[in-house]
Formats: sequence, structure tokens, C-alpha cells
Amino acid sequence: MTTEPCDLTAGEMIDGYRSGSFSPVDVVESCLRRIDATDGLINAVRHLRADDALAEAALSTDRWAQGTARPLEGVPFGLKDIIATAGVPTTGGSALYEDWVPTESAAHADRLVEAGGVLIAKLETFEFACGGPENKTFGAVRNPWDPARTTGGSSSGSGAAVAAGMMPMAIGTDTGGSIRIPAAYCGLTGLKPTYGRVPRHGVMGLSWTLDHAGPMTRTAADAALMMSVIAGHDARDAYASKRPVPDYVGALDASSPGGRIGRLRGWFEQDVDPEVLDRYETALSDLRSLGYEVVDVDVPDAGIAAVAAWQVCYPETLSLHAANFSVLDDRDEMGAGLLAATPFVSAADYLRALRYRTVFQRSLGTALAGKVALALPGTASPAPRLADLTGPGLGNWLATAVRQHIPFNYAGVPALCVPSGLIDGVPASLQLVGMPHDDAALLAIGHRYQGVTEHHLARPSMAVAGGVS
Repeated sequence: MTTEPCDLTAGEMIDGYRSGSFSPVDVVESCLRRIDATDGLINAVRHLRADDALAEAALSTDRWAQGTARPLEGVPFGLKDIIATAGVPTTGGSALYEDWVPTESAAHADRLVEAGGVLIAKLETFEFACGGPENKTFGAVRNPWDPARTTGGSSSGSGAAVAAGMMPMAIGTDTGGSIRIPAAYCGLTGLKPTYGRVPRHGVMGLSWTLDHAGPMTRTAADAALMMSVIAGHDARDAYASKRPVPDYVGALDASSPGGRIGRLRGWFEQDVDPEVLDRYETALSDLRSLGYEVVDVDVPDAGIAAVAAWQVCYPETLSLHAANFSVLDDRDEMGAGLLAATPFVSAADYLRALRYRTVFQRSLGTALAGKVALALPGTASPAPRLADLTGPGLGNWLATAVRQHIPFNYAGVPALCVPSGLIDGVPASLQLVGMPHDDAALLAIGHRYQGVTEHHLARPSMAVAGGVS
């Protein structure tokens, strides 16, 4: 049993506020204690709002007492530091923006605050969401399960902070797996929503047709709670969906369980660690126990889609980051390598890759026909050691890490990672993929899976101990 309020889920915090068992001030103080105890080693926090968060928690405590609580009243959250926050520094993980203080917040940052959430910290990131695990300016973020290992990225601080119990929920962004990879490596629930479902106004862009923003939490229920607040149209984002926002929380238990889940074979299971596959087989068995029929499917052009996704990403990244091209030597290793490749994609190749997107979306649609979701391992391996992610090891990791992810950014479909157990003390993950705007259905499957498993309840030893182990 947890003894620290910071280890509760957002839903549990709200239940505790409602019953009067504890207050938002108690929770924020607990989160600050955990940050103080663990972040010296983990390095997840870029900017801490301790005093402001305590003041806002006091106001939330009053709202609960007065019966005027909002949906996330008093729940602490964190934001990846490529997400603009008015009056709060936003670095993008780069020395180039180390002193930048925006005057306007990102759309979903405002929505979380308006719903009563308490921003406790801005969280570390790979430089400009592509710079690699060893951030040249701010250092590496270390995995709470094993500080010698990476959290993955680029939402590195978001993954580490939630896993370590510094806060129950955070926002990450995902261009080729940057929500799902750290969620998988850190034992979290991470949702890359349908493209355009969560507006990206105020987010430092990397590739405007691949970028997504979404929740990183401990449970699918908390992700649904977060989605109910951050989803919805924003006129400042030309790609934001105008569809009505569904009842994500109500859908967790409303839809009928069962149905067919397609196991993605072929390309998606190549080069996957055998122990990861073992955990994956167990996860599929758990899904069968819930009444799902698991059937084999293949998407034969997945490898082509991955190549096409990079052909889209490179020129869009160059367009957004052209001003930094002349200072490649000052950039982090992985980001410099990606940017250096960007001028070598022709306009014709870019347009071909954009056109092929529709072909791949149809292939995924065929694989999903008559099924509630597709399933695959959340990552190809457990979290690698930071010492192995240098030179050629960094490039090899990137190519392998995004293999299970970037095709779904390219297609714009929702994808959810949930923890599926431990391998030598570090997390493994199951990924579920759905049709566009089937985000709620994926969350419902994840919620049912977490109802019959306890992987999402596991905590790193430093969180259990309340400090550095």
C-alpha cells in the first residue's frame, strides 16, 4: 500500500479530495518531497514551480470545500519543456532557448489549468524533441527503474517524473514514438491520440504532419480523464479536429468487452528481444482471458511506411529548424544527425511520401477491419543503458526504437502503450492501435487489461522508498 499521496493516481487523488481524506496542499507537498528526494539523480525537472504550485493547491483546497471543484481540481501535472507556458521558462531542451519566457501558453496547457490542474514542473526533453538521450545543455534524464538506463524520449522528463511519483500525470509529444517509448521504458500508460485530436498550438514543432501531443499517466483511466480535458478543436491549430469530444471516462466501462484483436506479425515483430516477445505473449493471453479473440494480421507495406515517414519528417524538420542548420556542432548528437540529413530529401520524394500516406492508411484499415484494435510489443527491447547510446549505438537504438511507432504517426491513428510486466527489473509494454478517432476504444481495452493485471501498480524502488535507493 502506498503511504505517500504523490503515489496515488489522479483518480484516487480526486476521490480523496472529495471524501476529505487529504487536500490538494497535502498532495502537492508530497510531490515536492518526492522531487527533492529523487530528482538529483533522475534529472526529470527543468523548472520547478514549488511556491506557485502550493499557492494554487491552496485555492483548489478552498474550491473543494466550497463545492466548486473542477474536473482536475488540485491534481498536479507536468509539461514537457517544448510546451509553451506564459510566464514560465520554456527551453525546448536547448541552450538556444534557455532564457525564453513565453507570453502565451499552449492550448492544452491552458485547458489543464482551467480544469483545476496544478502545474508543478516543466520537464526535461531531448533537445527540440529530437536531440538524443544525452542532452548537451541539461544532461541525461535517468530511468527511475534503473538510473543507468535511458528513459527513451523525447518525452524523457515526462516519463521519468510520473514513474518516480513526482506527479500523477504529464503531457508528452510524439513524432515517432516520443510518448510511447518513454511510457514503455518507464512502466506507464501513454497515448498518442488520433492526429489533430489534441491541439498543438504552443508546442515547438518538429514535423507538422507527424507531431502529436497526449497524456502520460499511470493508468488508462487517468489518461481518459486527461483526454477529456485536453482534446477538442482550437482555431489556432489548423490541423486540430473539429469532431465533438467523446466521453472518454464514460467509455471505459460503457462499451461491450470482447471482439477481435489483430496481432501484427511480420515487420513489427522482427528484431524484437526474445524476452520482450515472452512478455508480449503473456499480455496476449491476458487479453484472451478478457474475451478478446487474437488473430494474426500483417501490414505488408509497414516498412515502406516507416521509410516514407522519415521522408516526410526530414524536410518538415528542416523547414521548422532551418535557422539552426548553421550551428550543427552546437546541437546534441542525434538532433544534429537528423538535421544534417534533411537537405537531401527532394521535393519530389517529399510529395511521394505524402501521397503514399493514403495507401498505408488503407492497409491499416484493411488490417483493422472487423477488429477492435491491433496489438504489438510496446518497444523492441527494454530500456538500454545510457552508456551504450553513443556513436553508432545511438543511431542503431533510434532505428530500432521507432520501428514499433513511427508508422502510426505517419498514418495518424491512435496508439496506446500500457505496462505488461518487468524484464530483469525494468518494464515491458503492450501497444494497441486503433482506427482514427477510436482513442476511447483503446483506452477502454487498456482499462480492462489493467483490471486483470497489476503491472501498472508496480513502482520503481526509489518511489517505494520515497527517495534514492
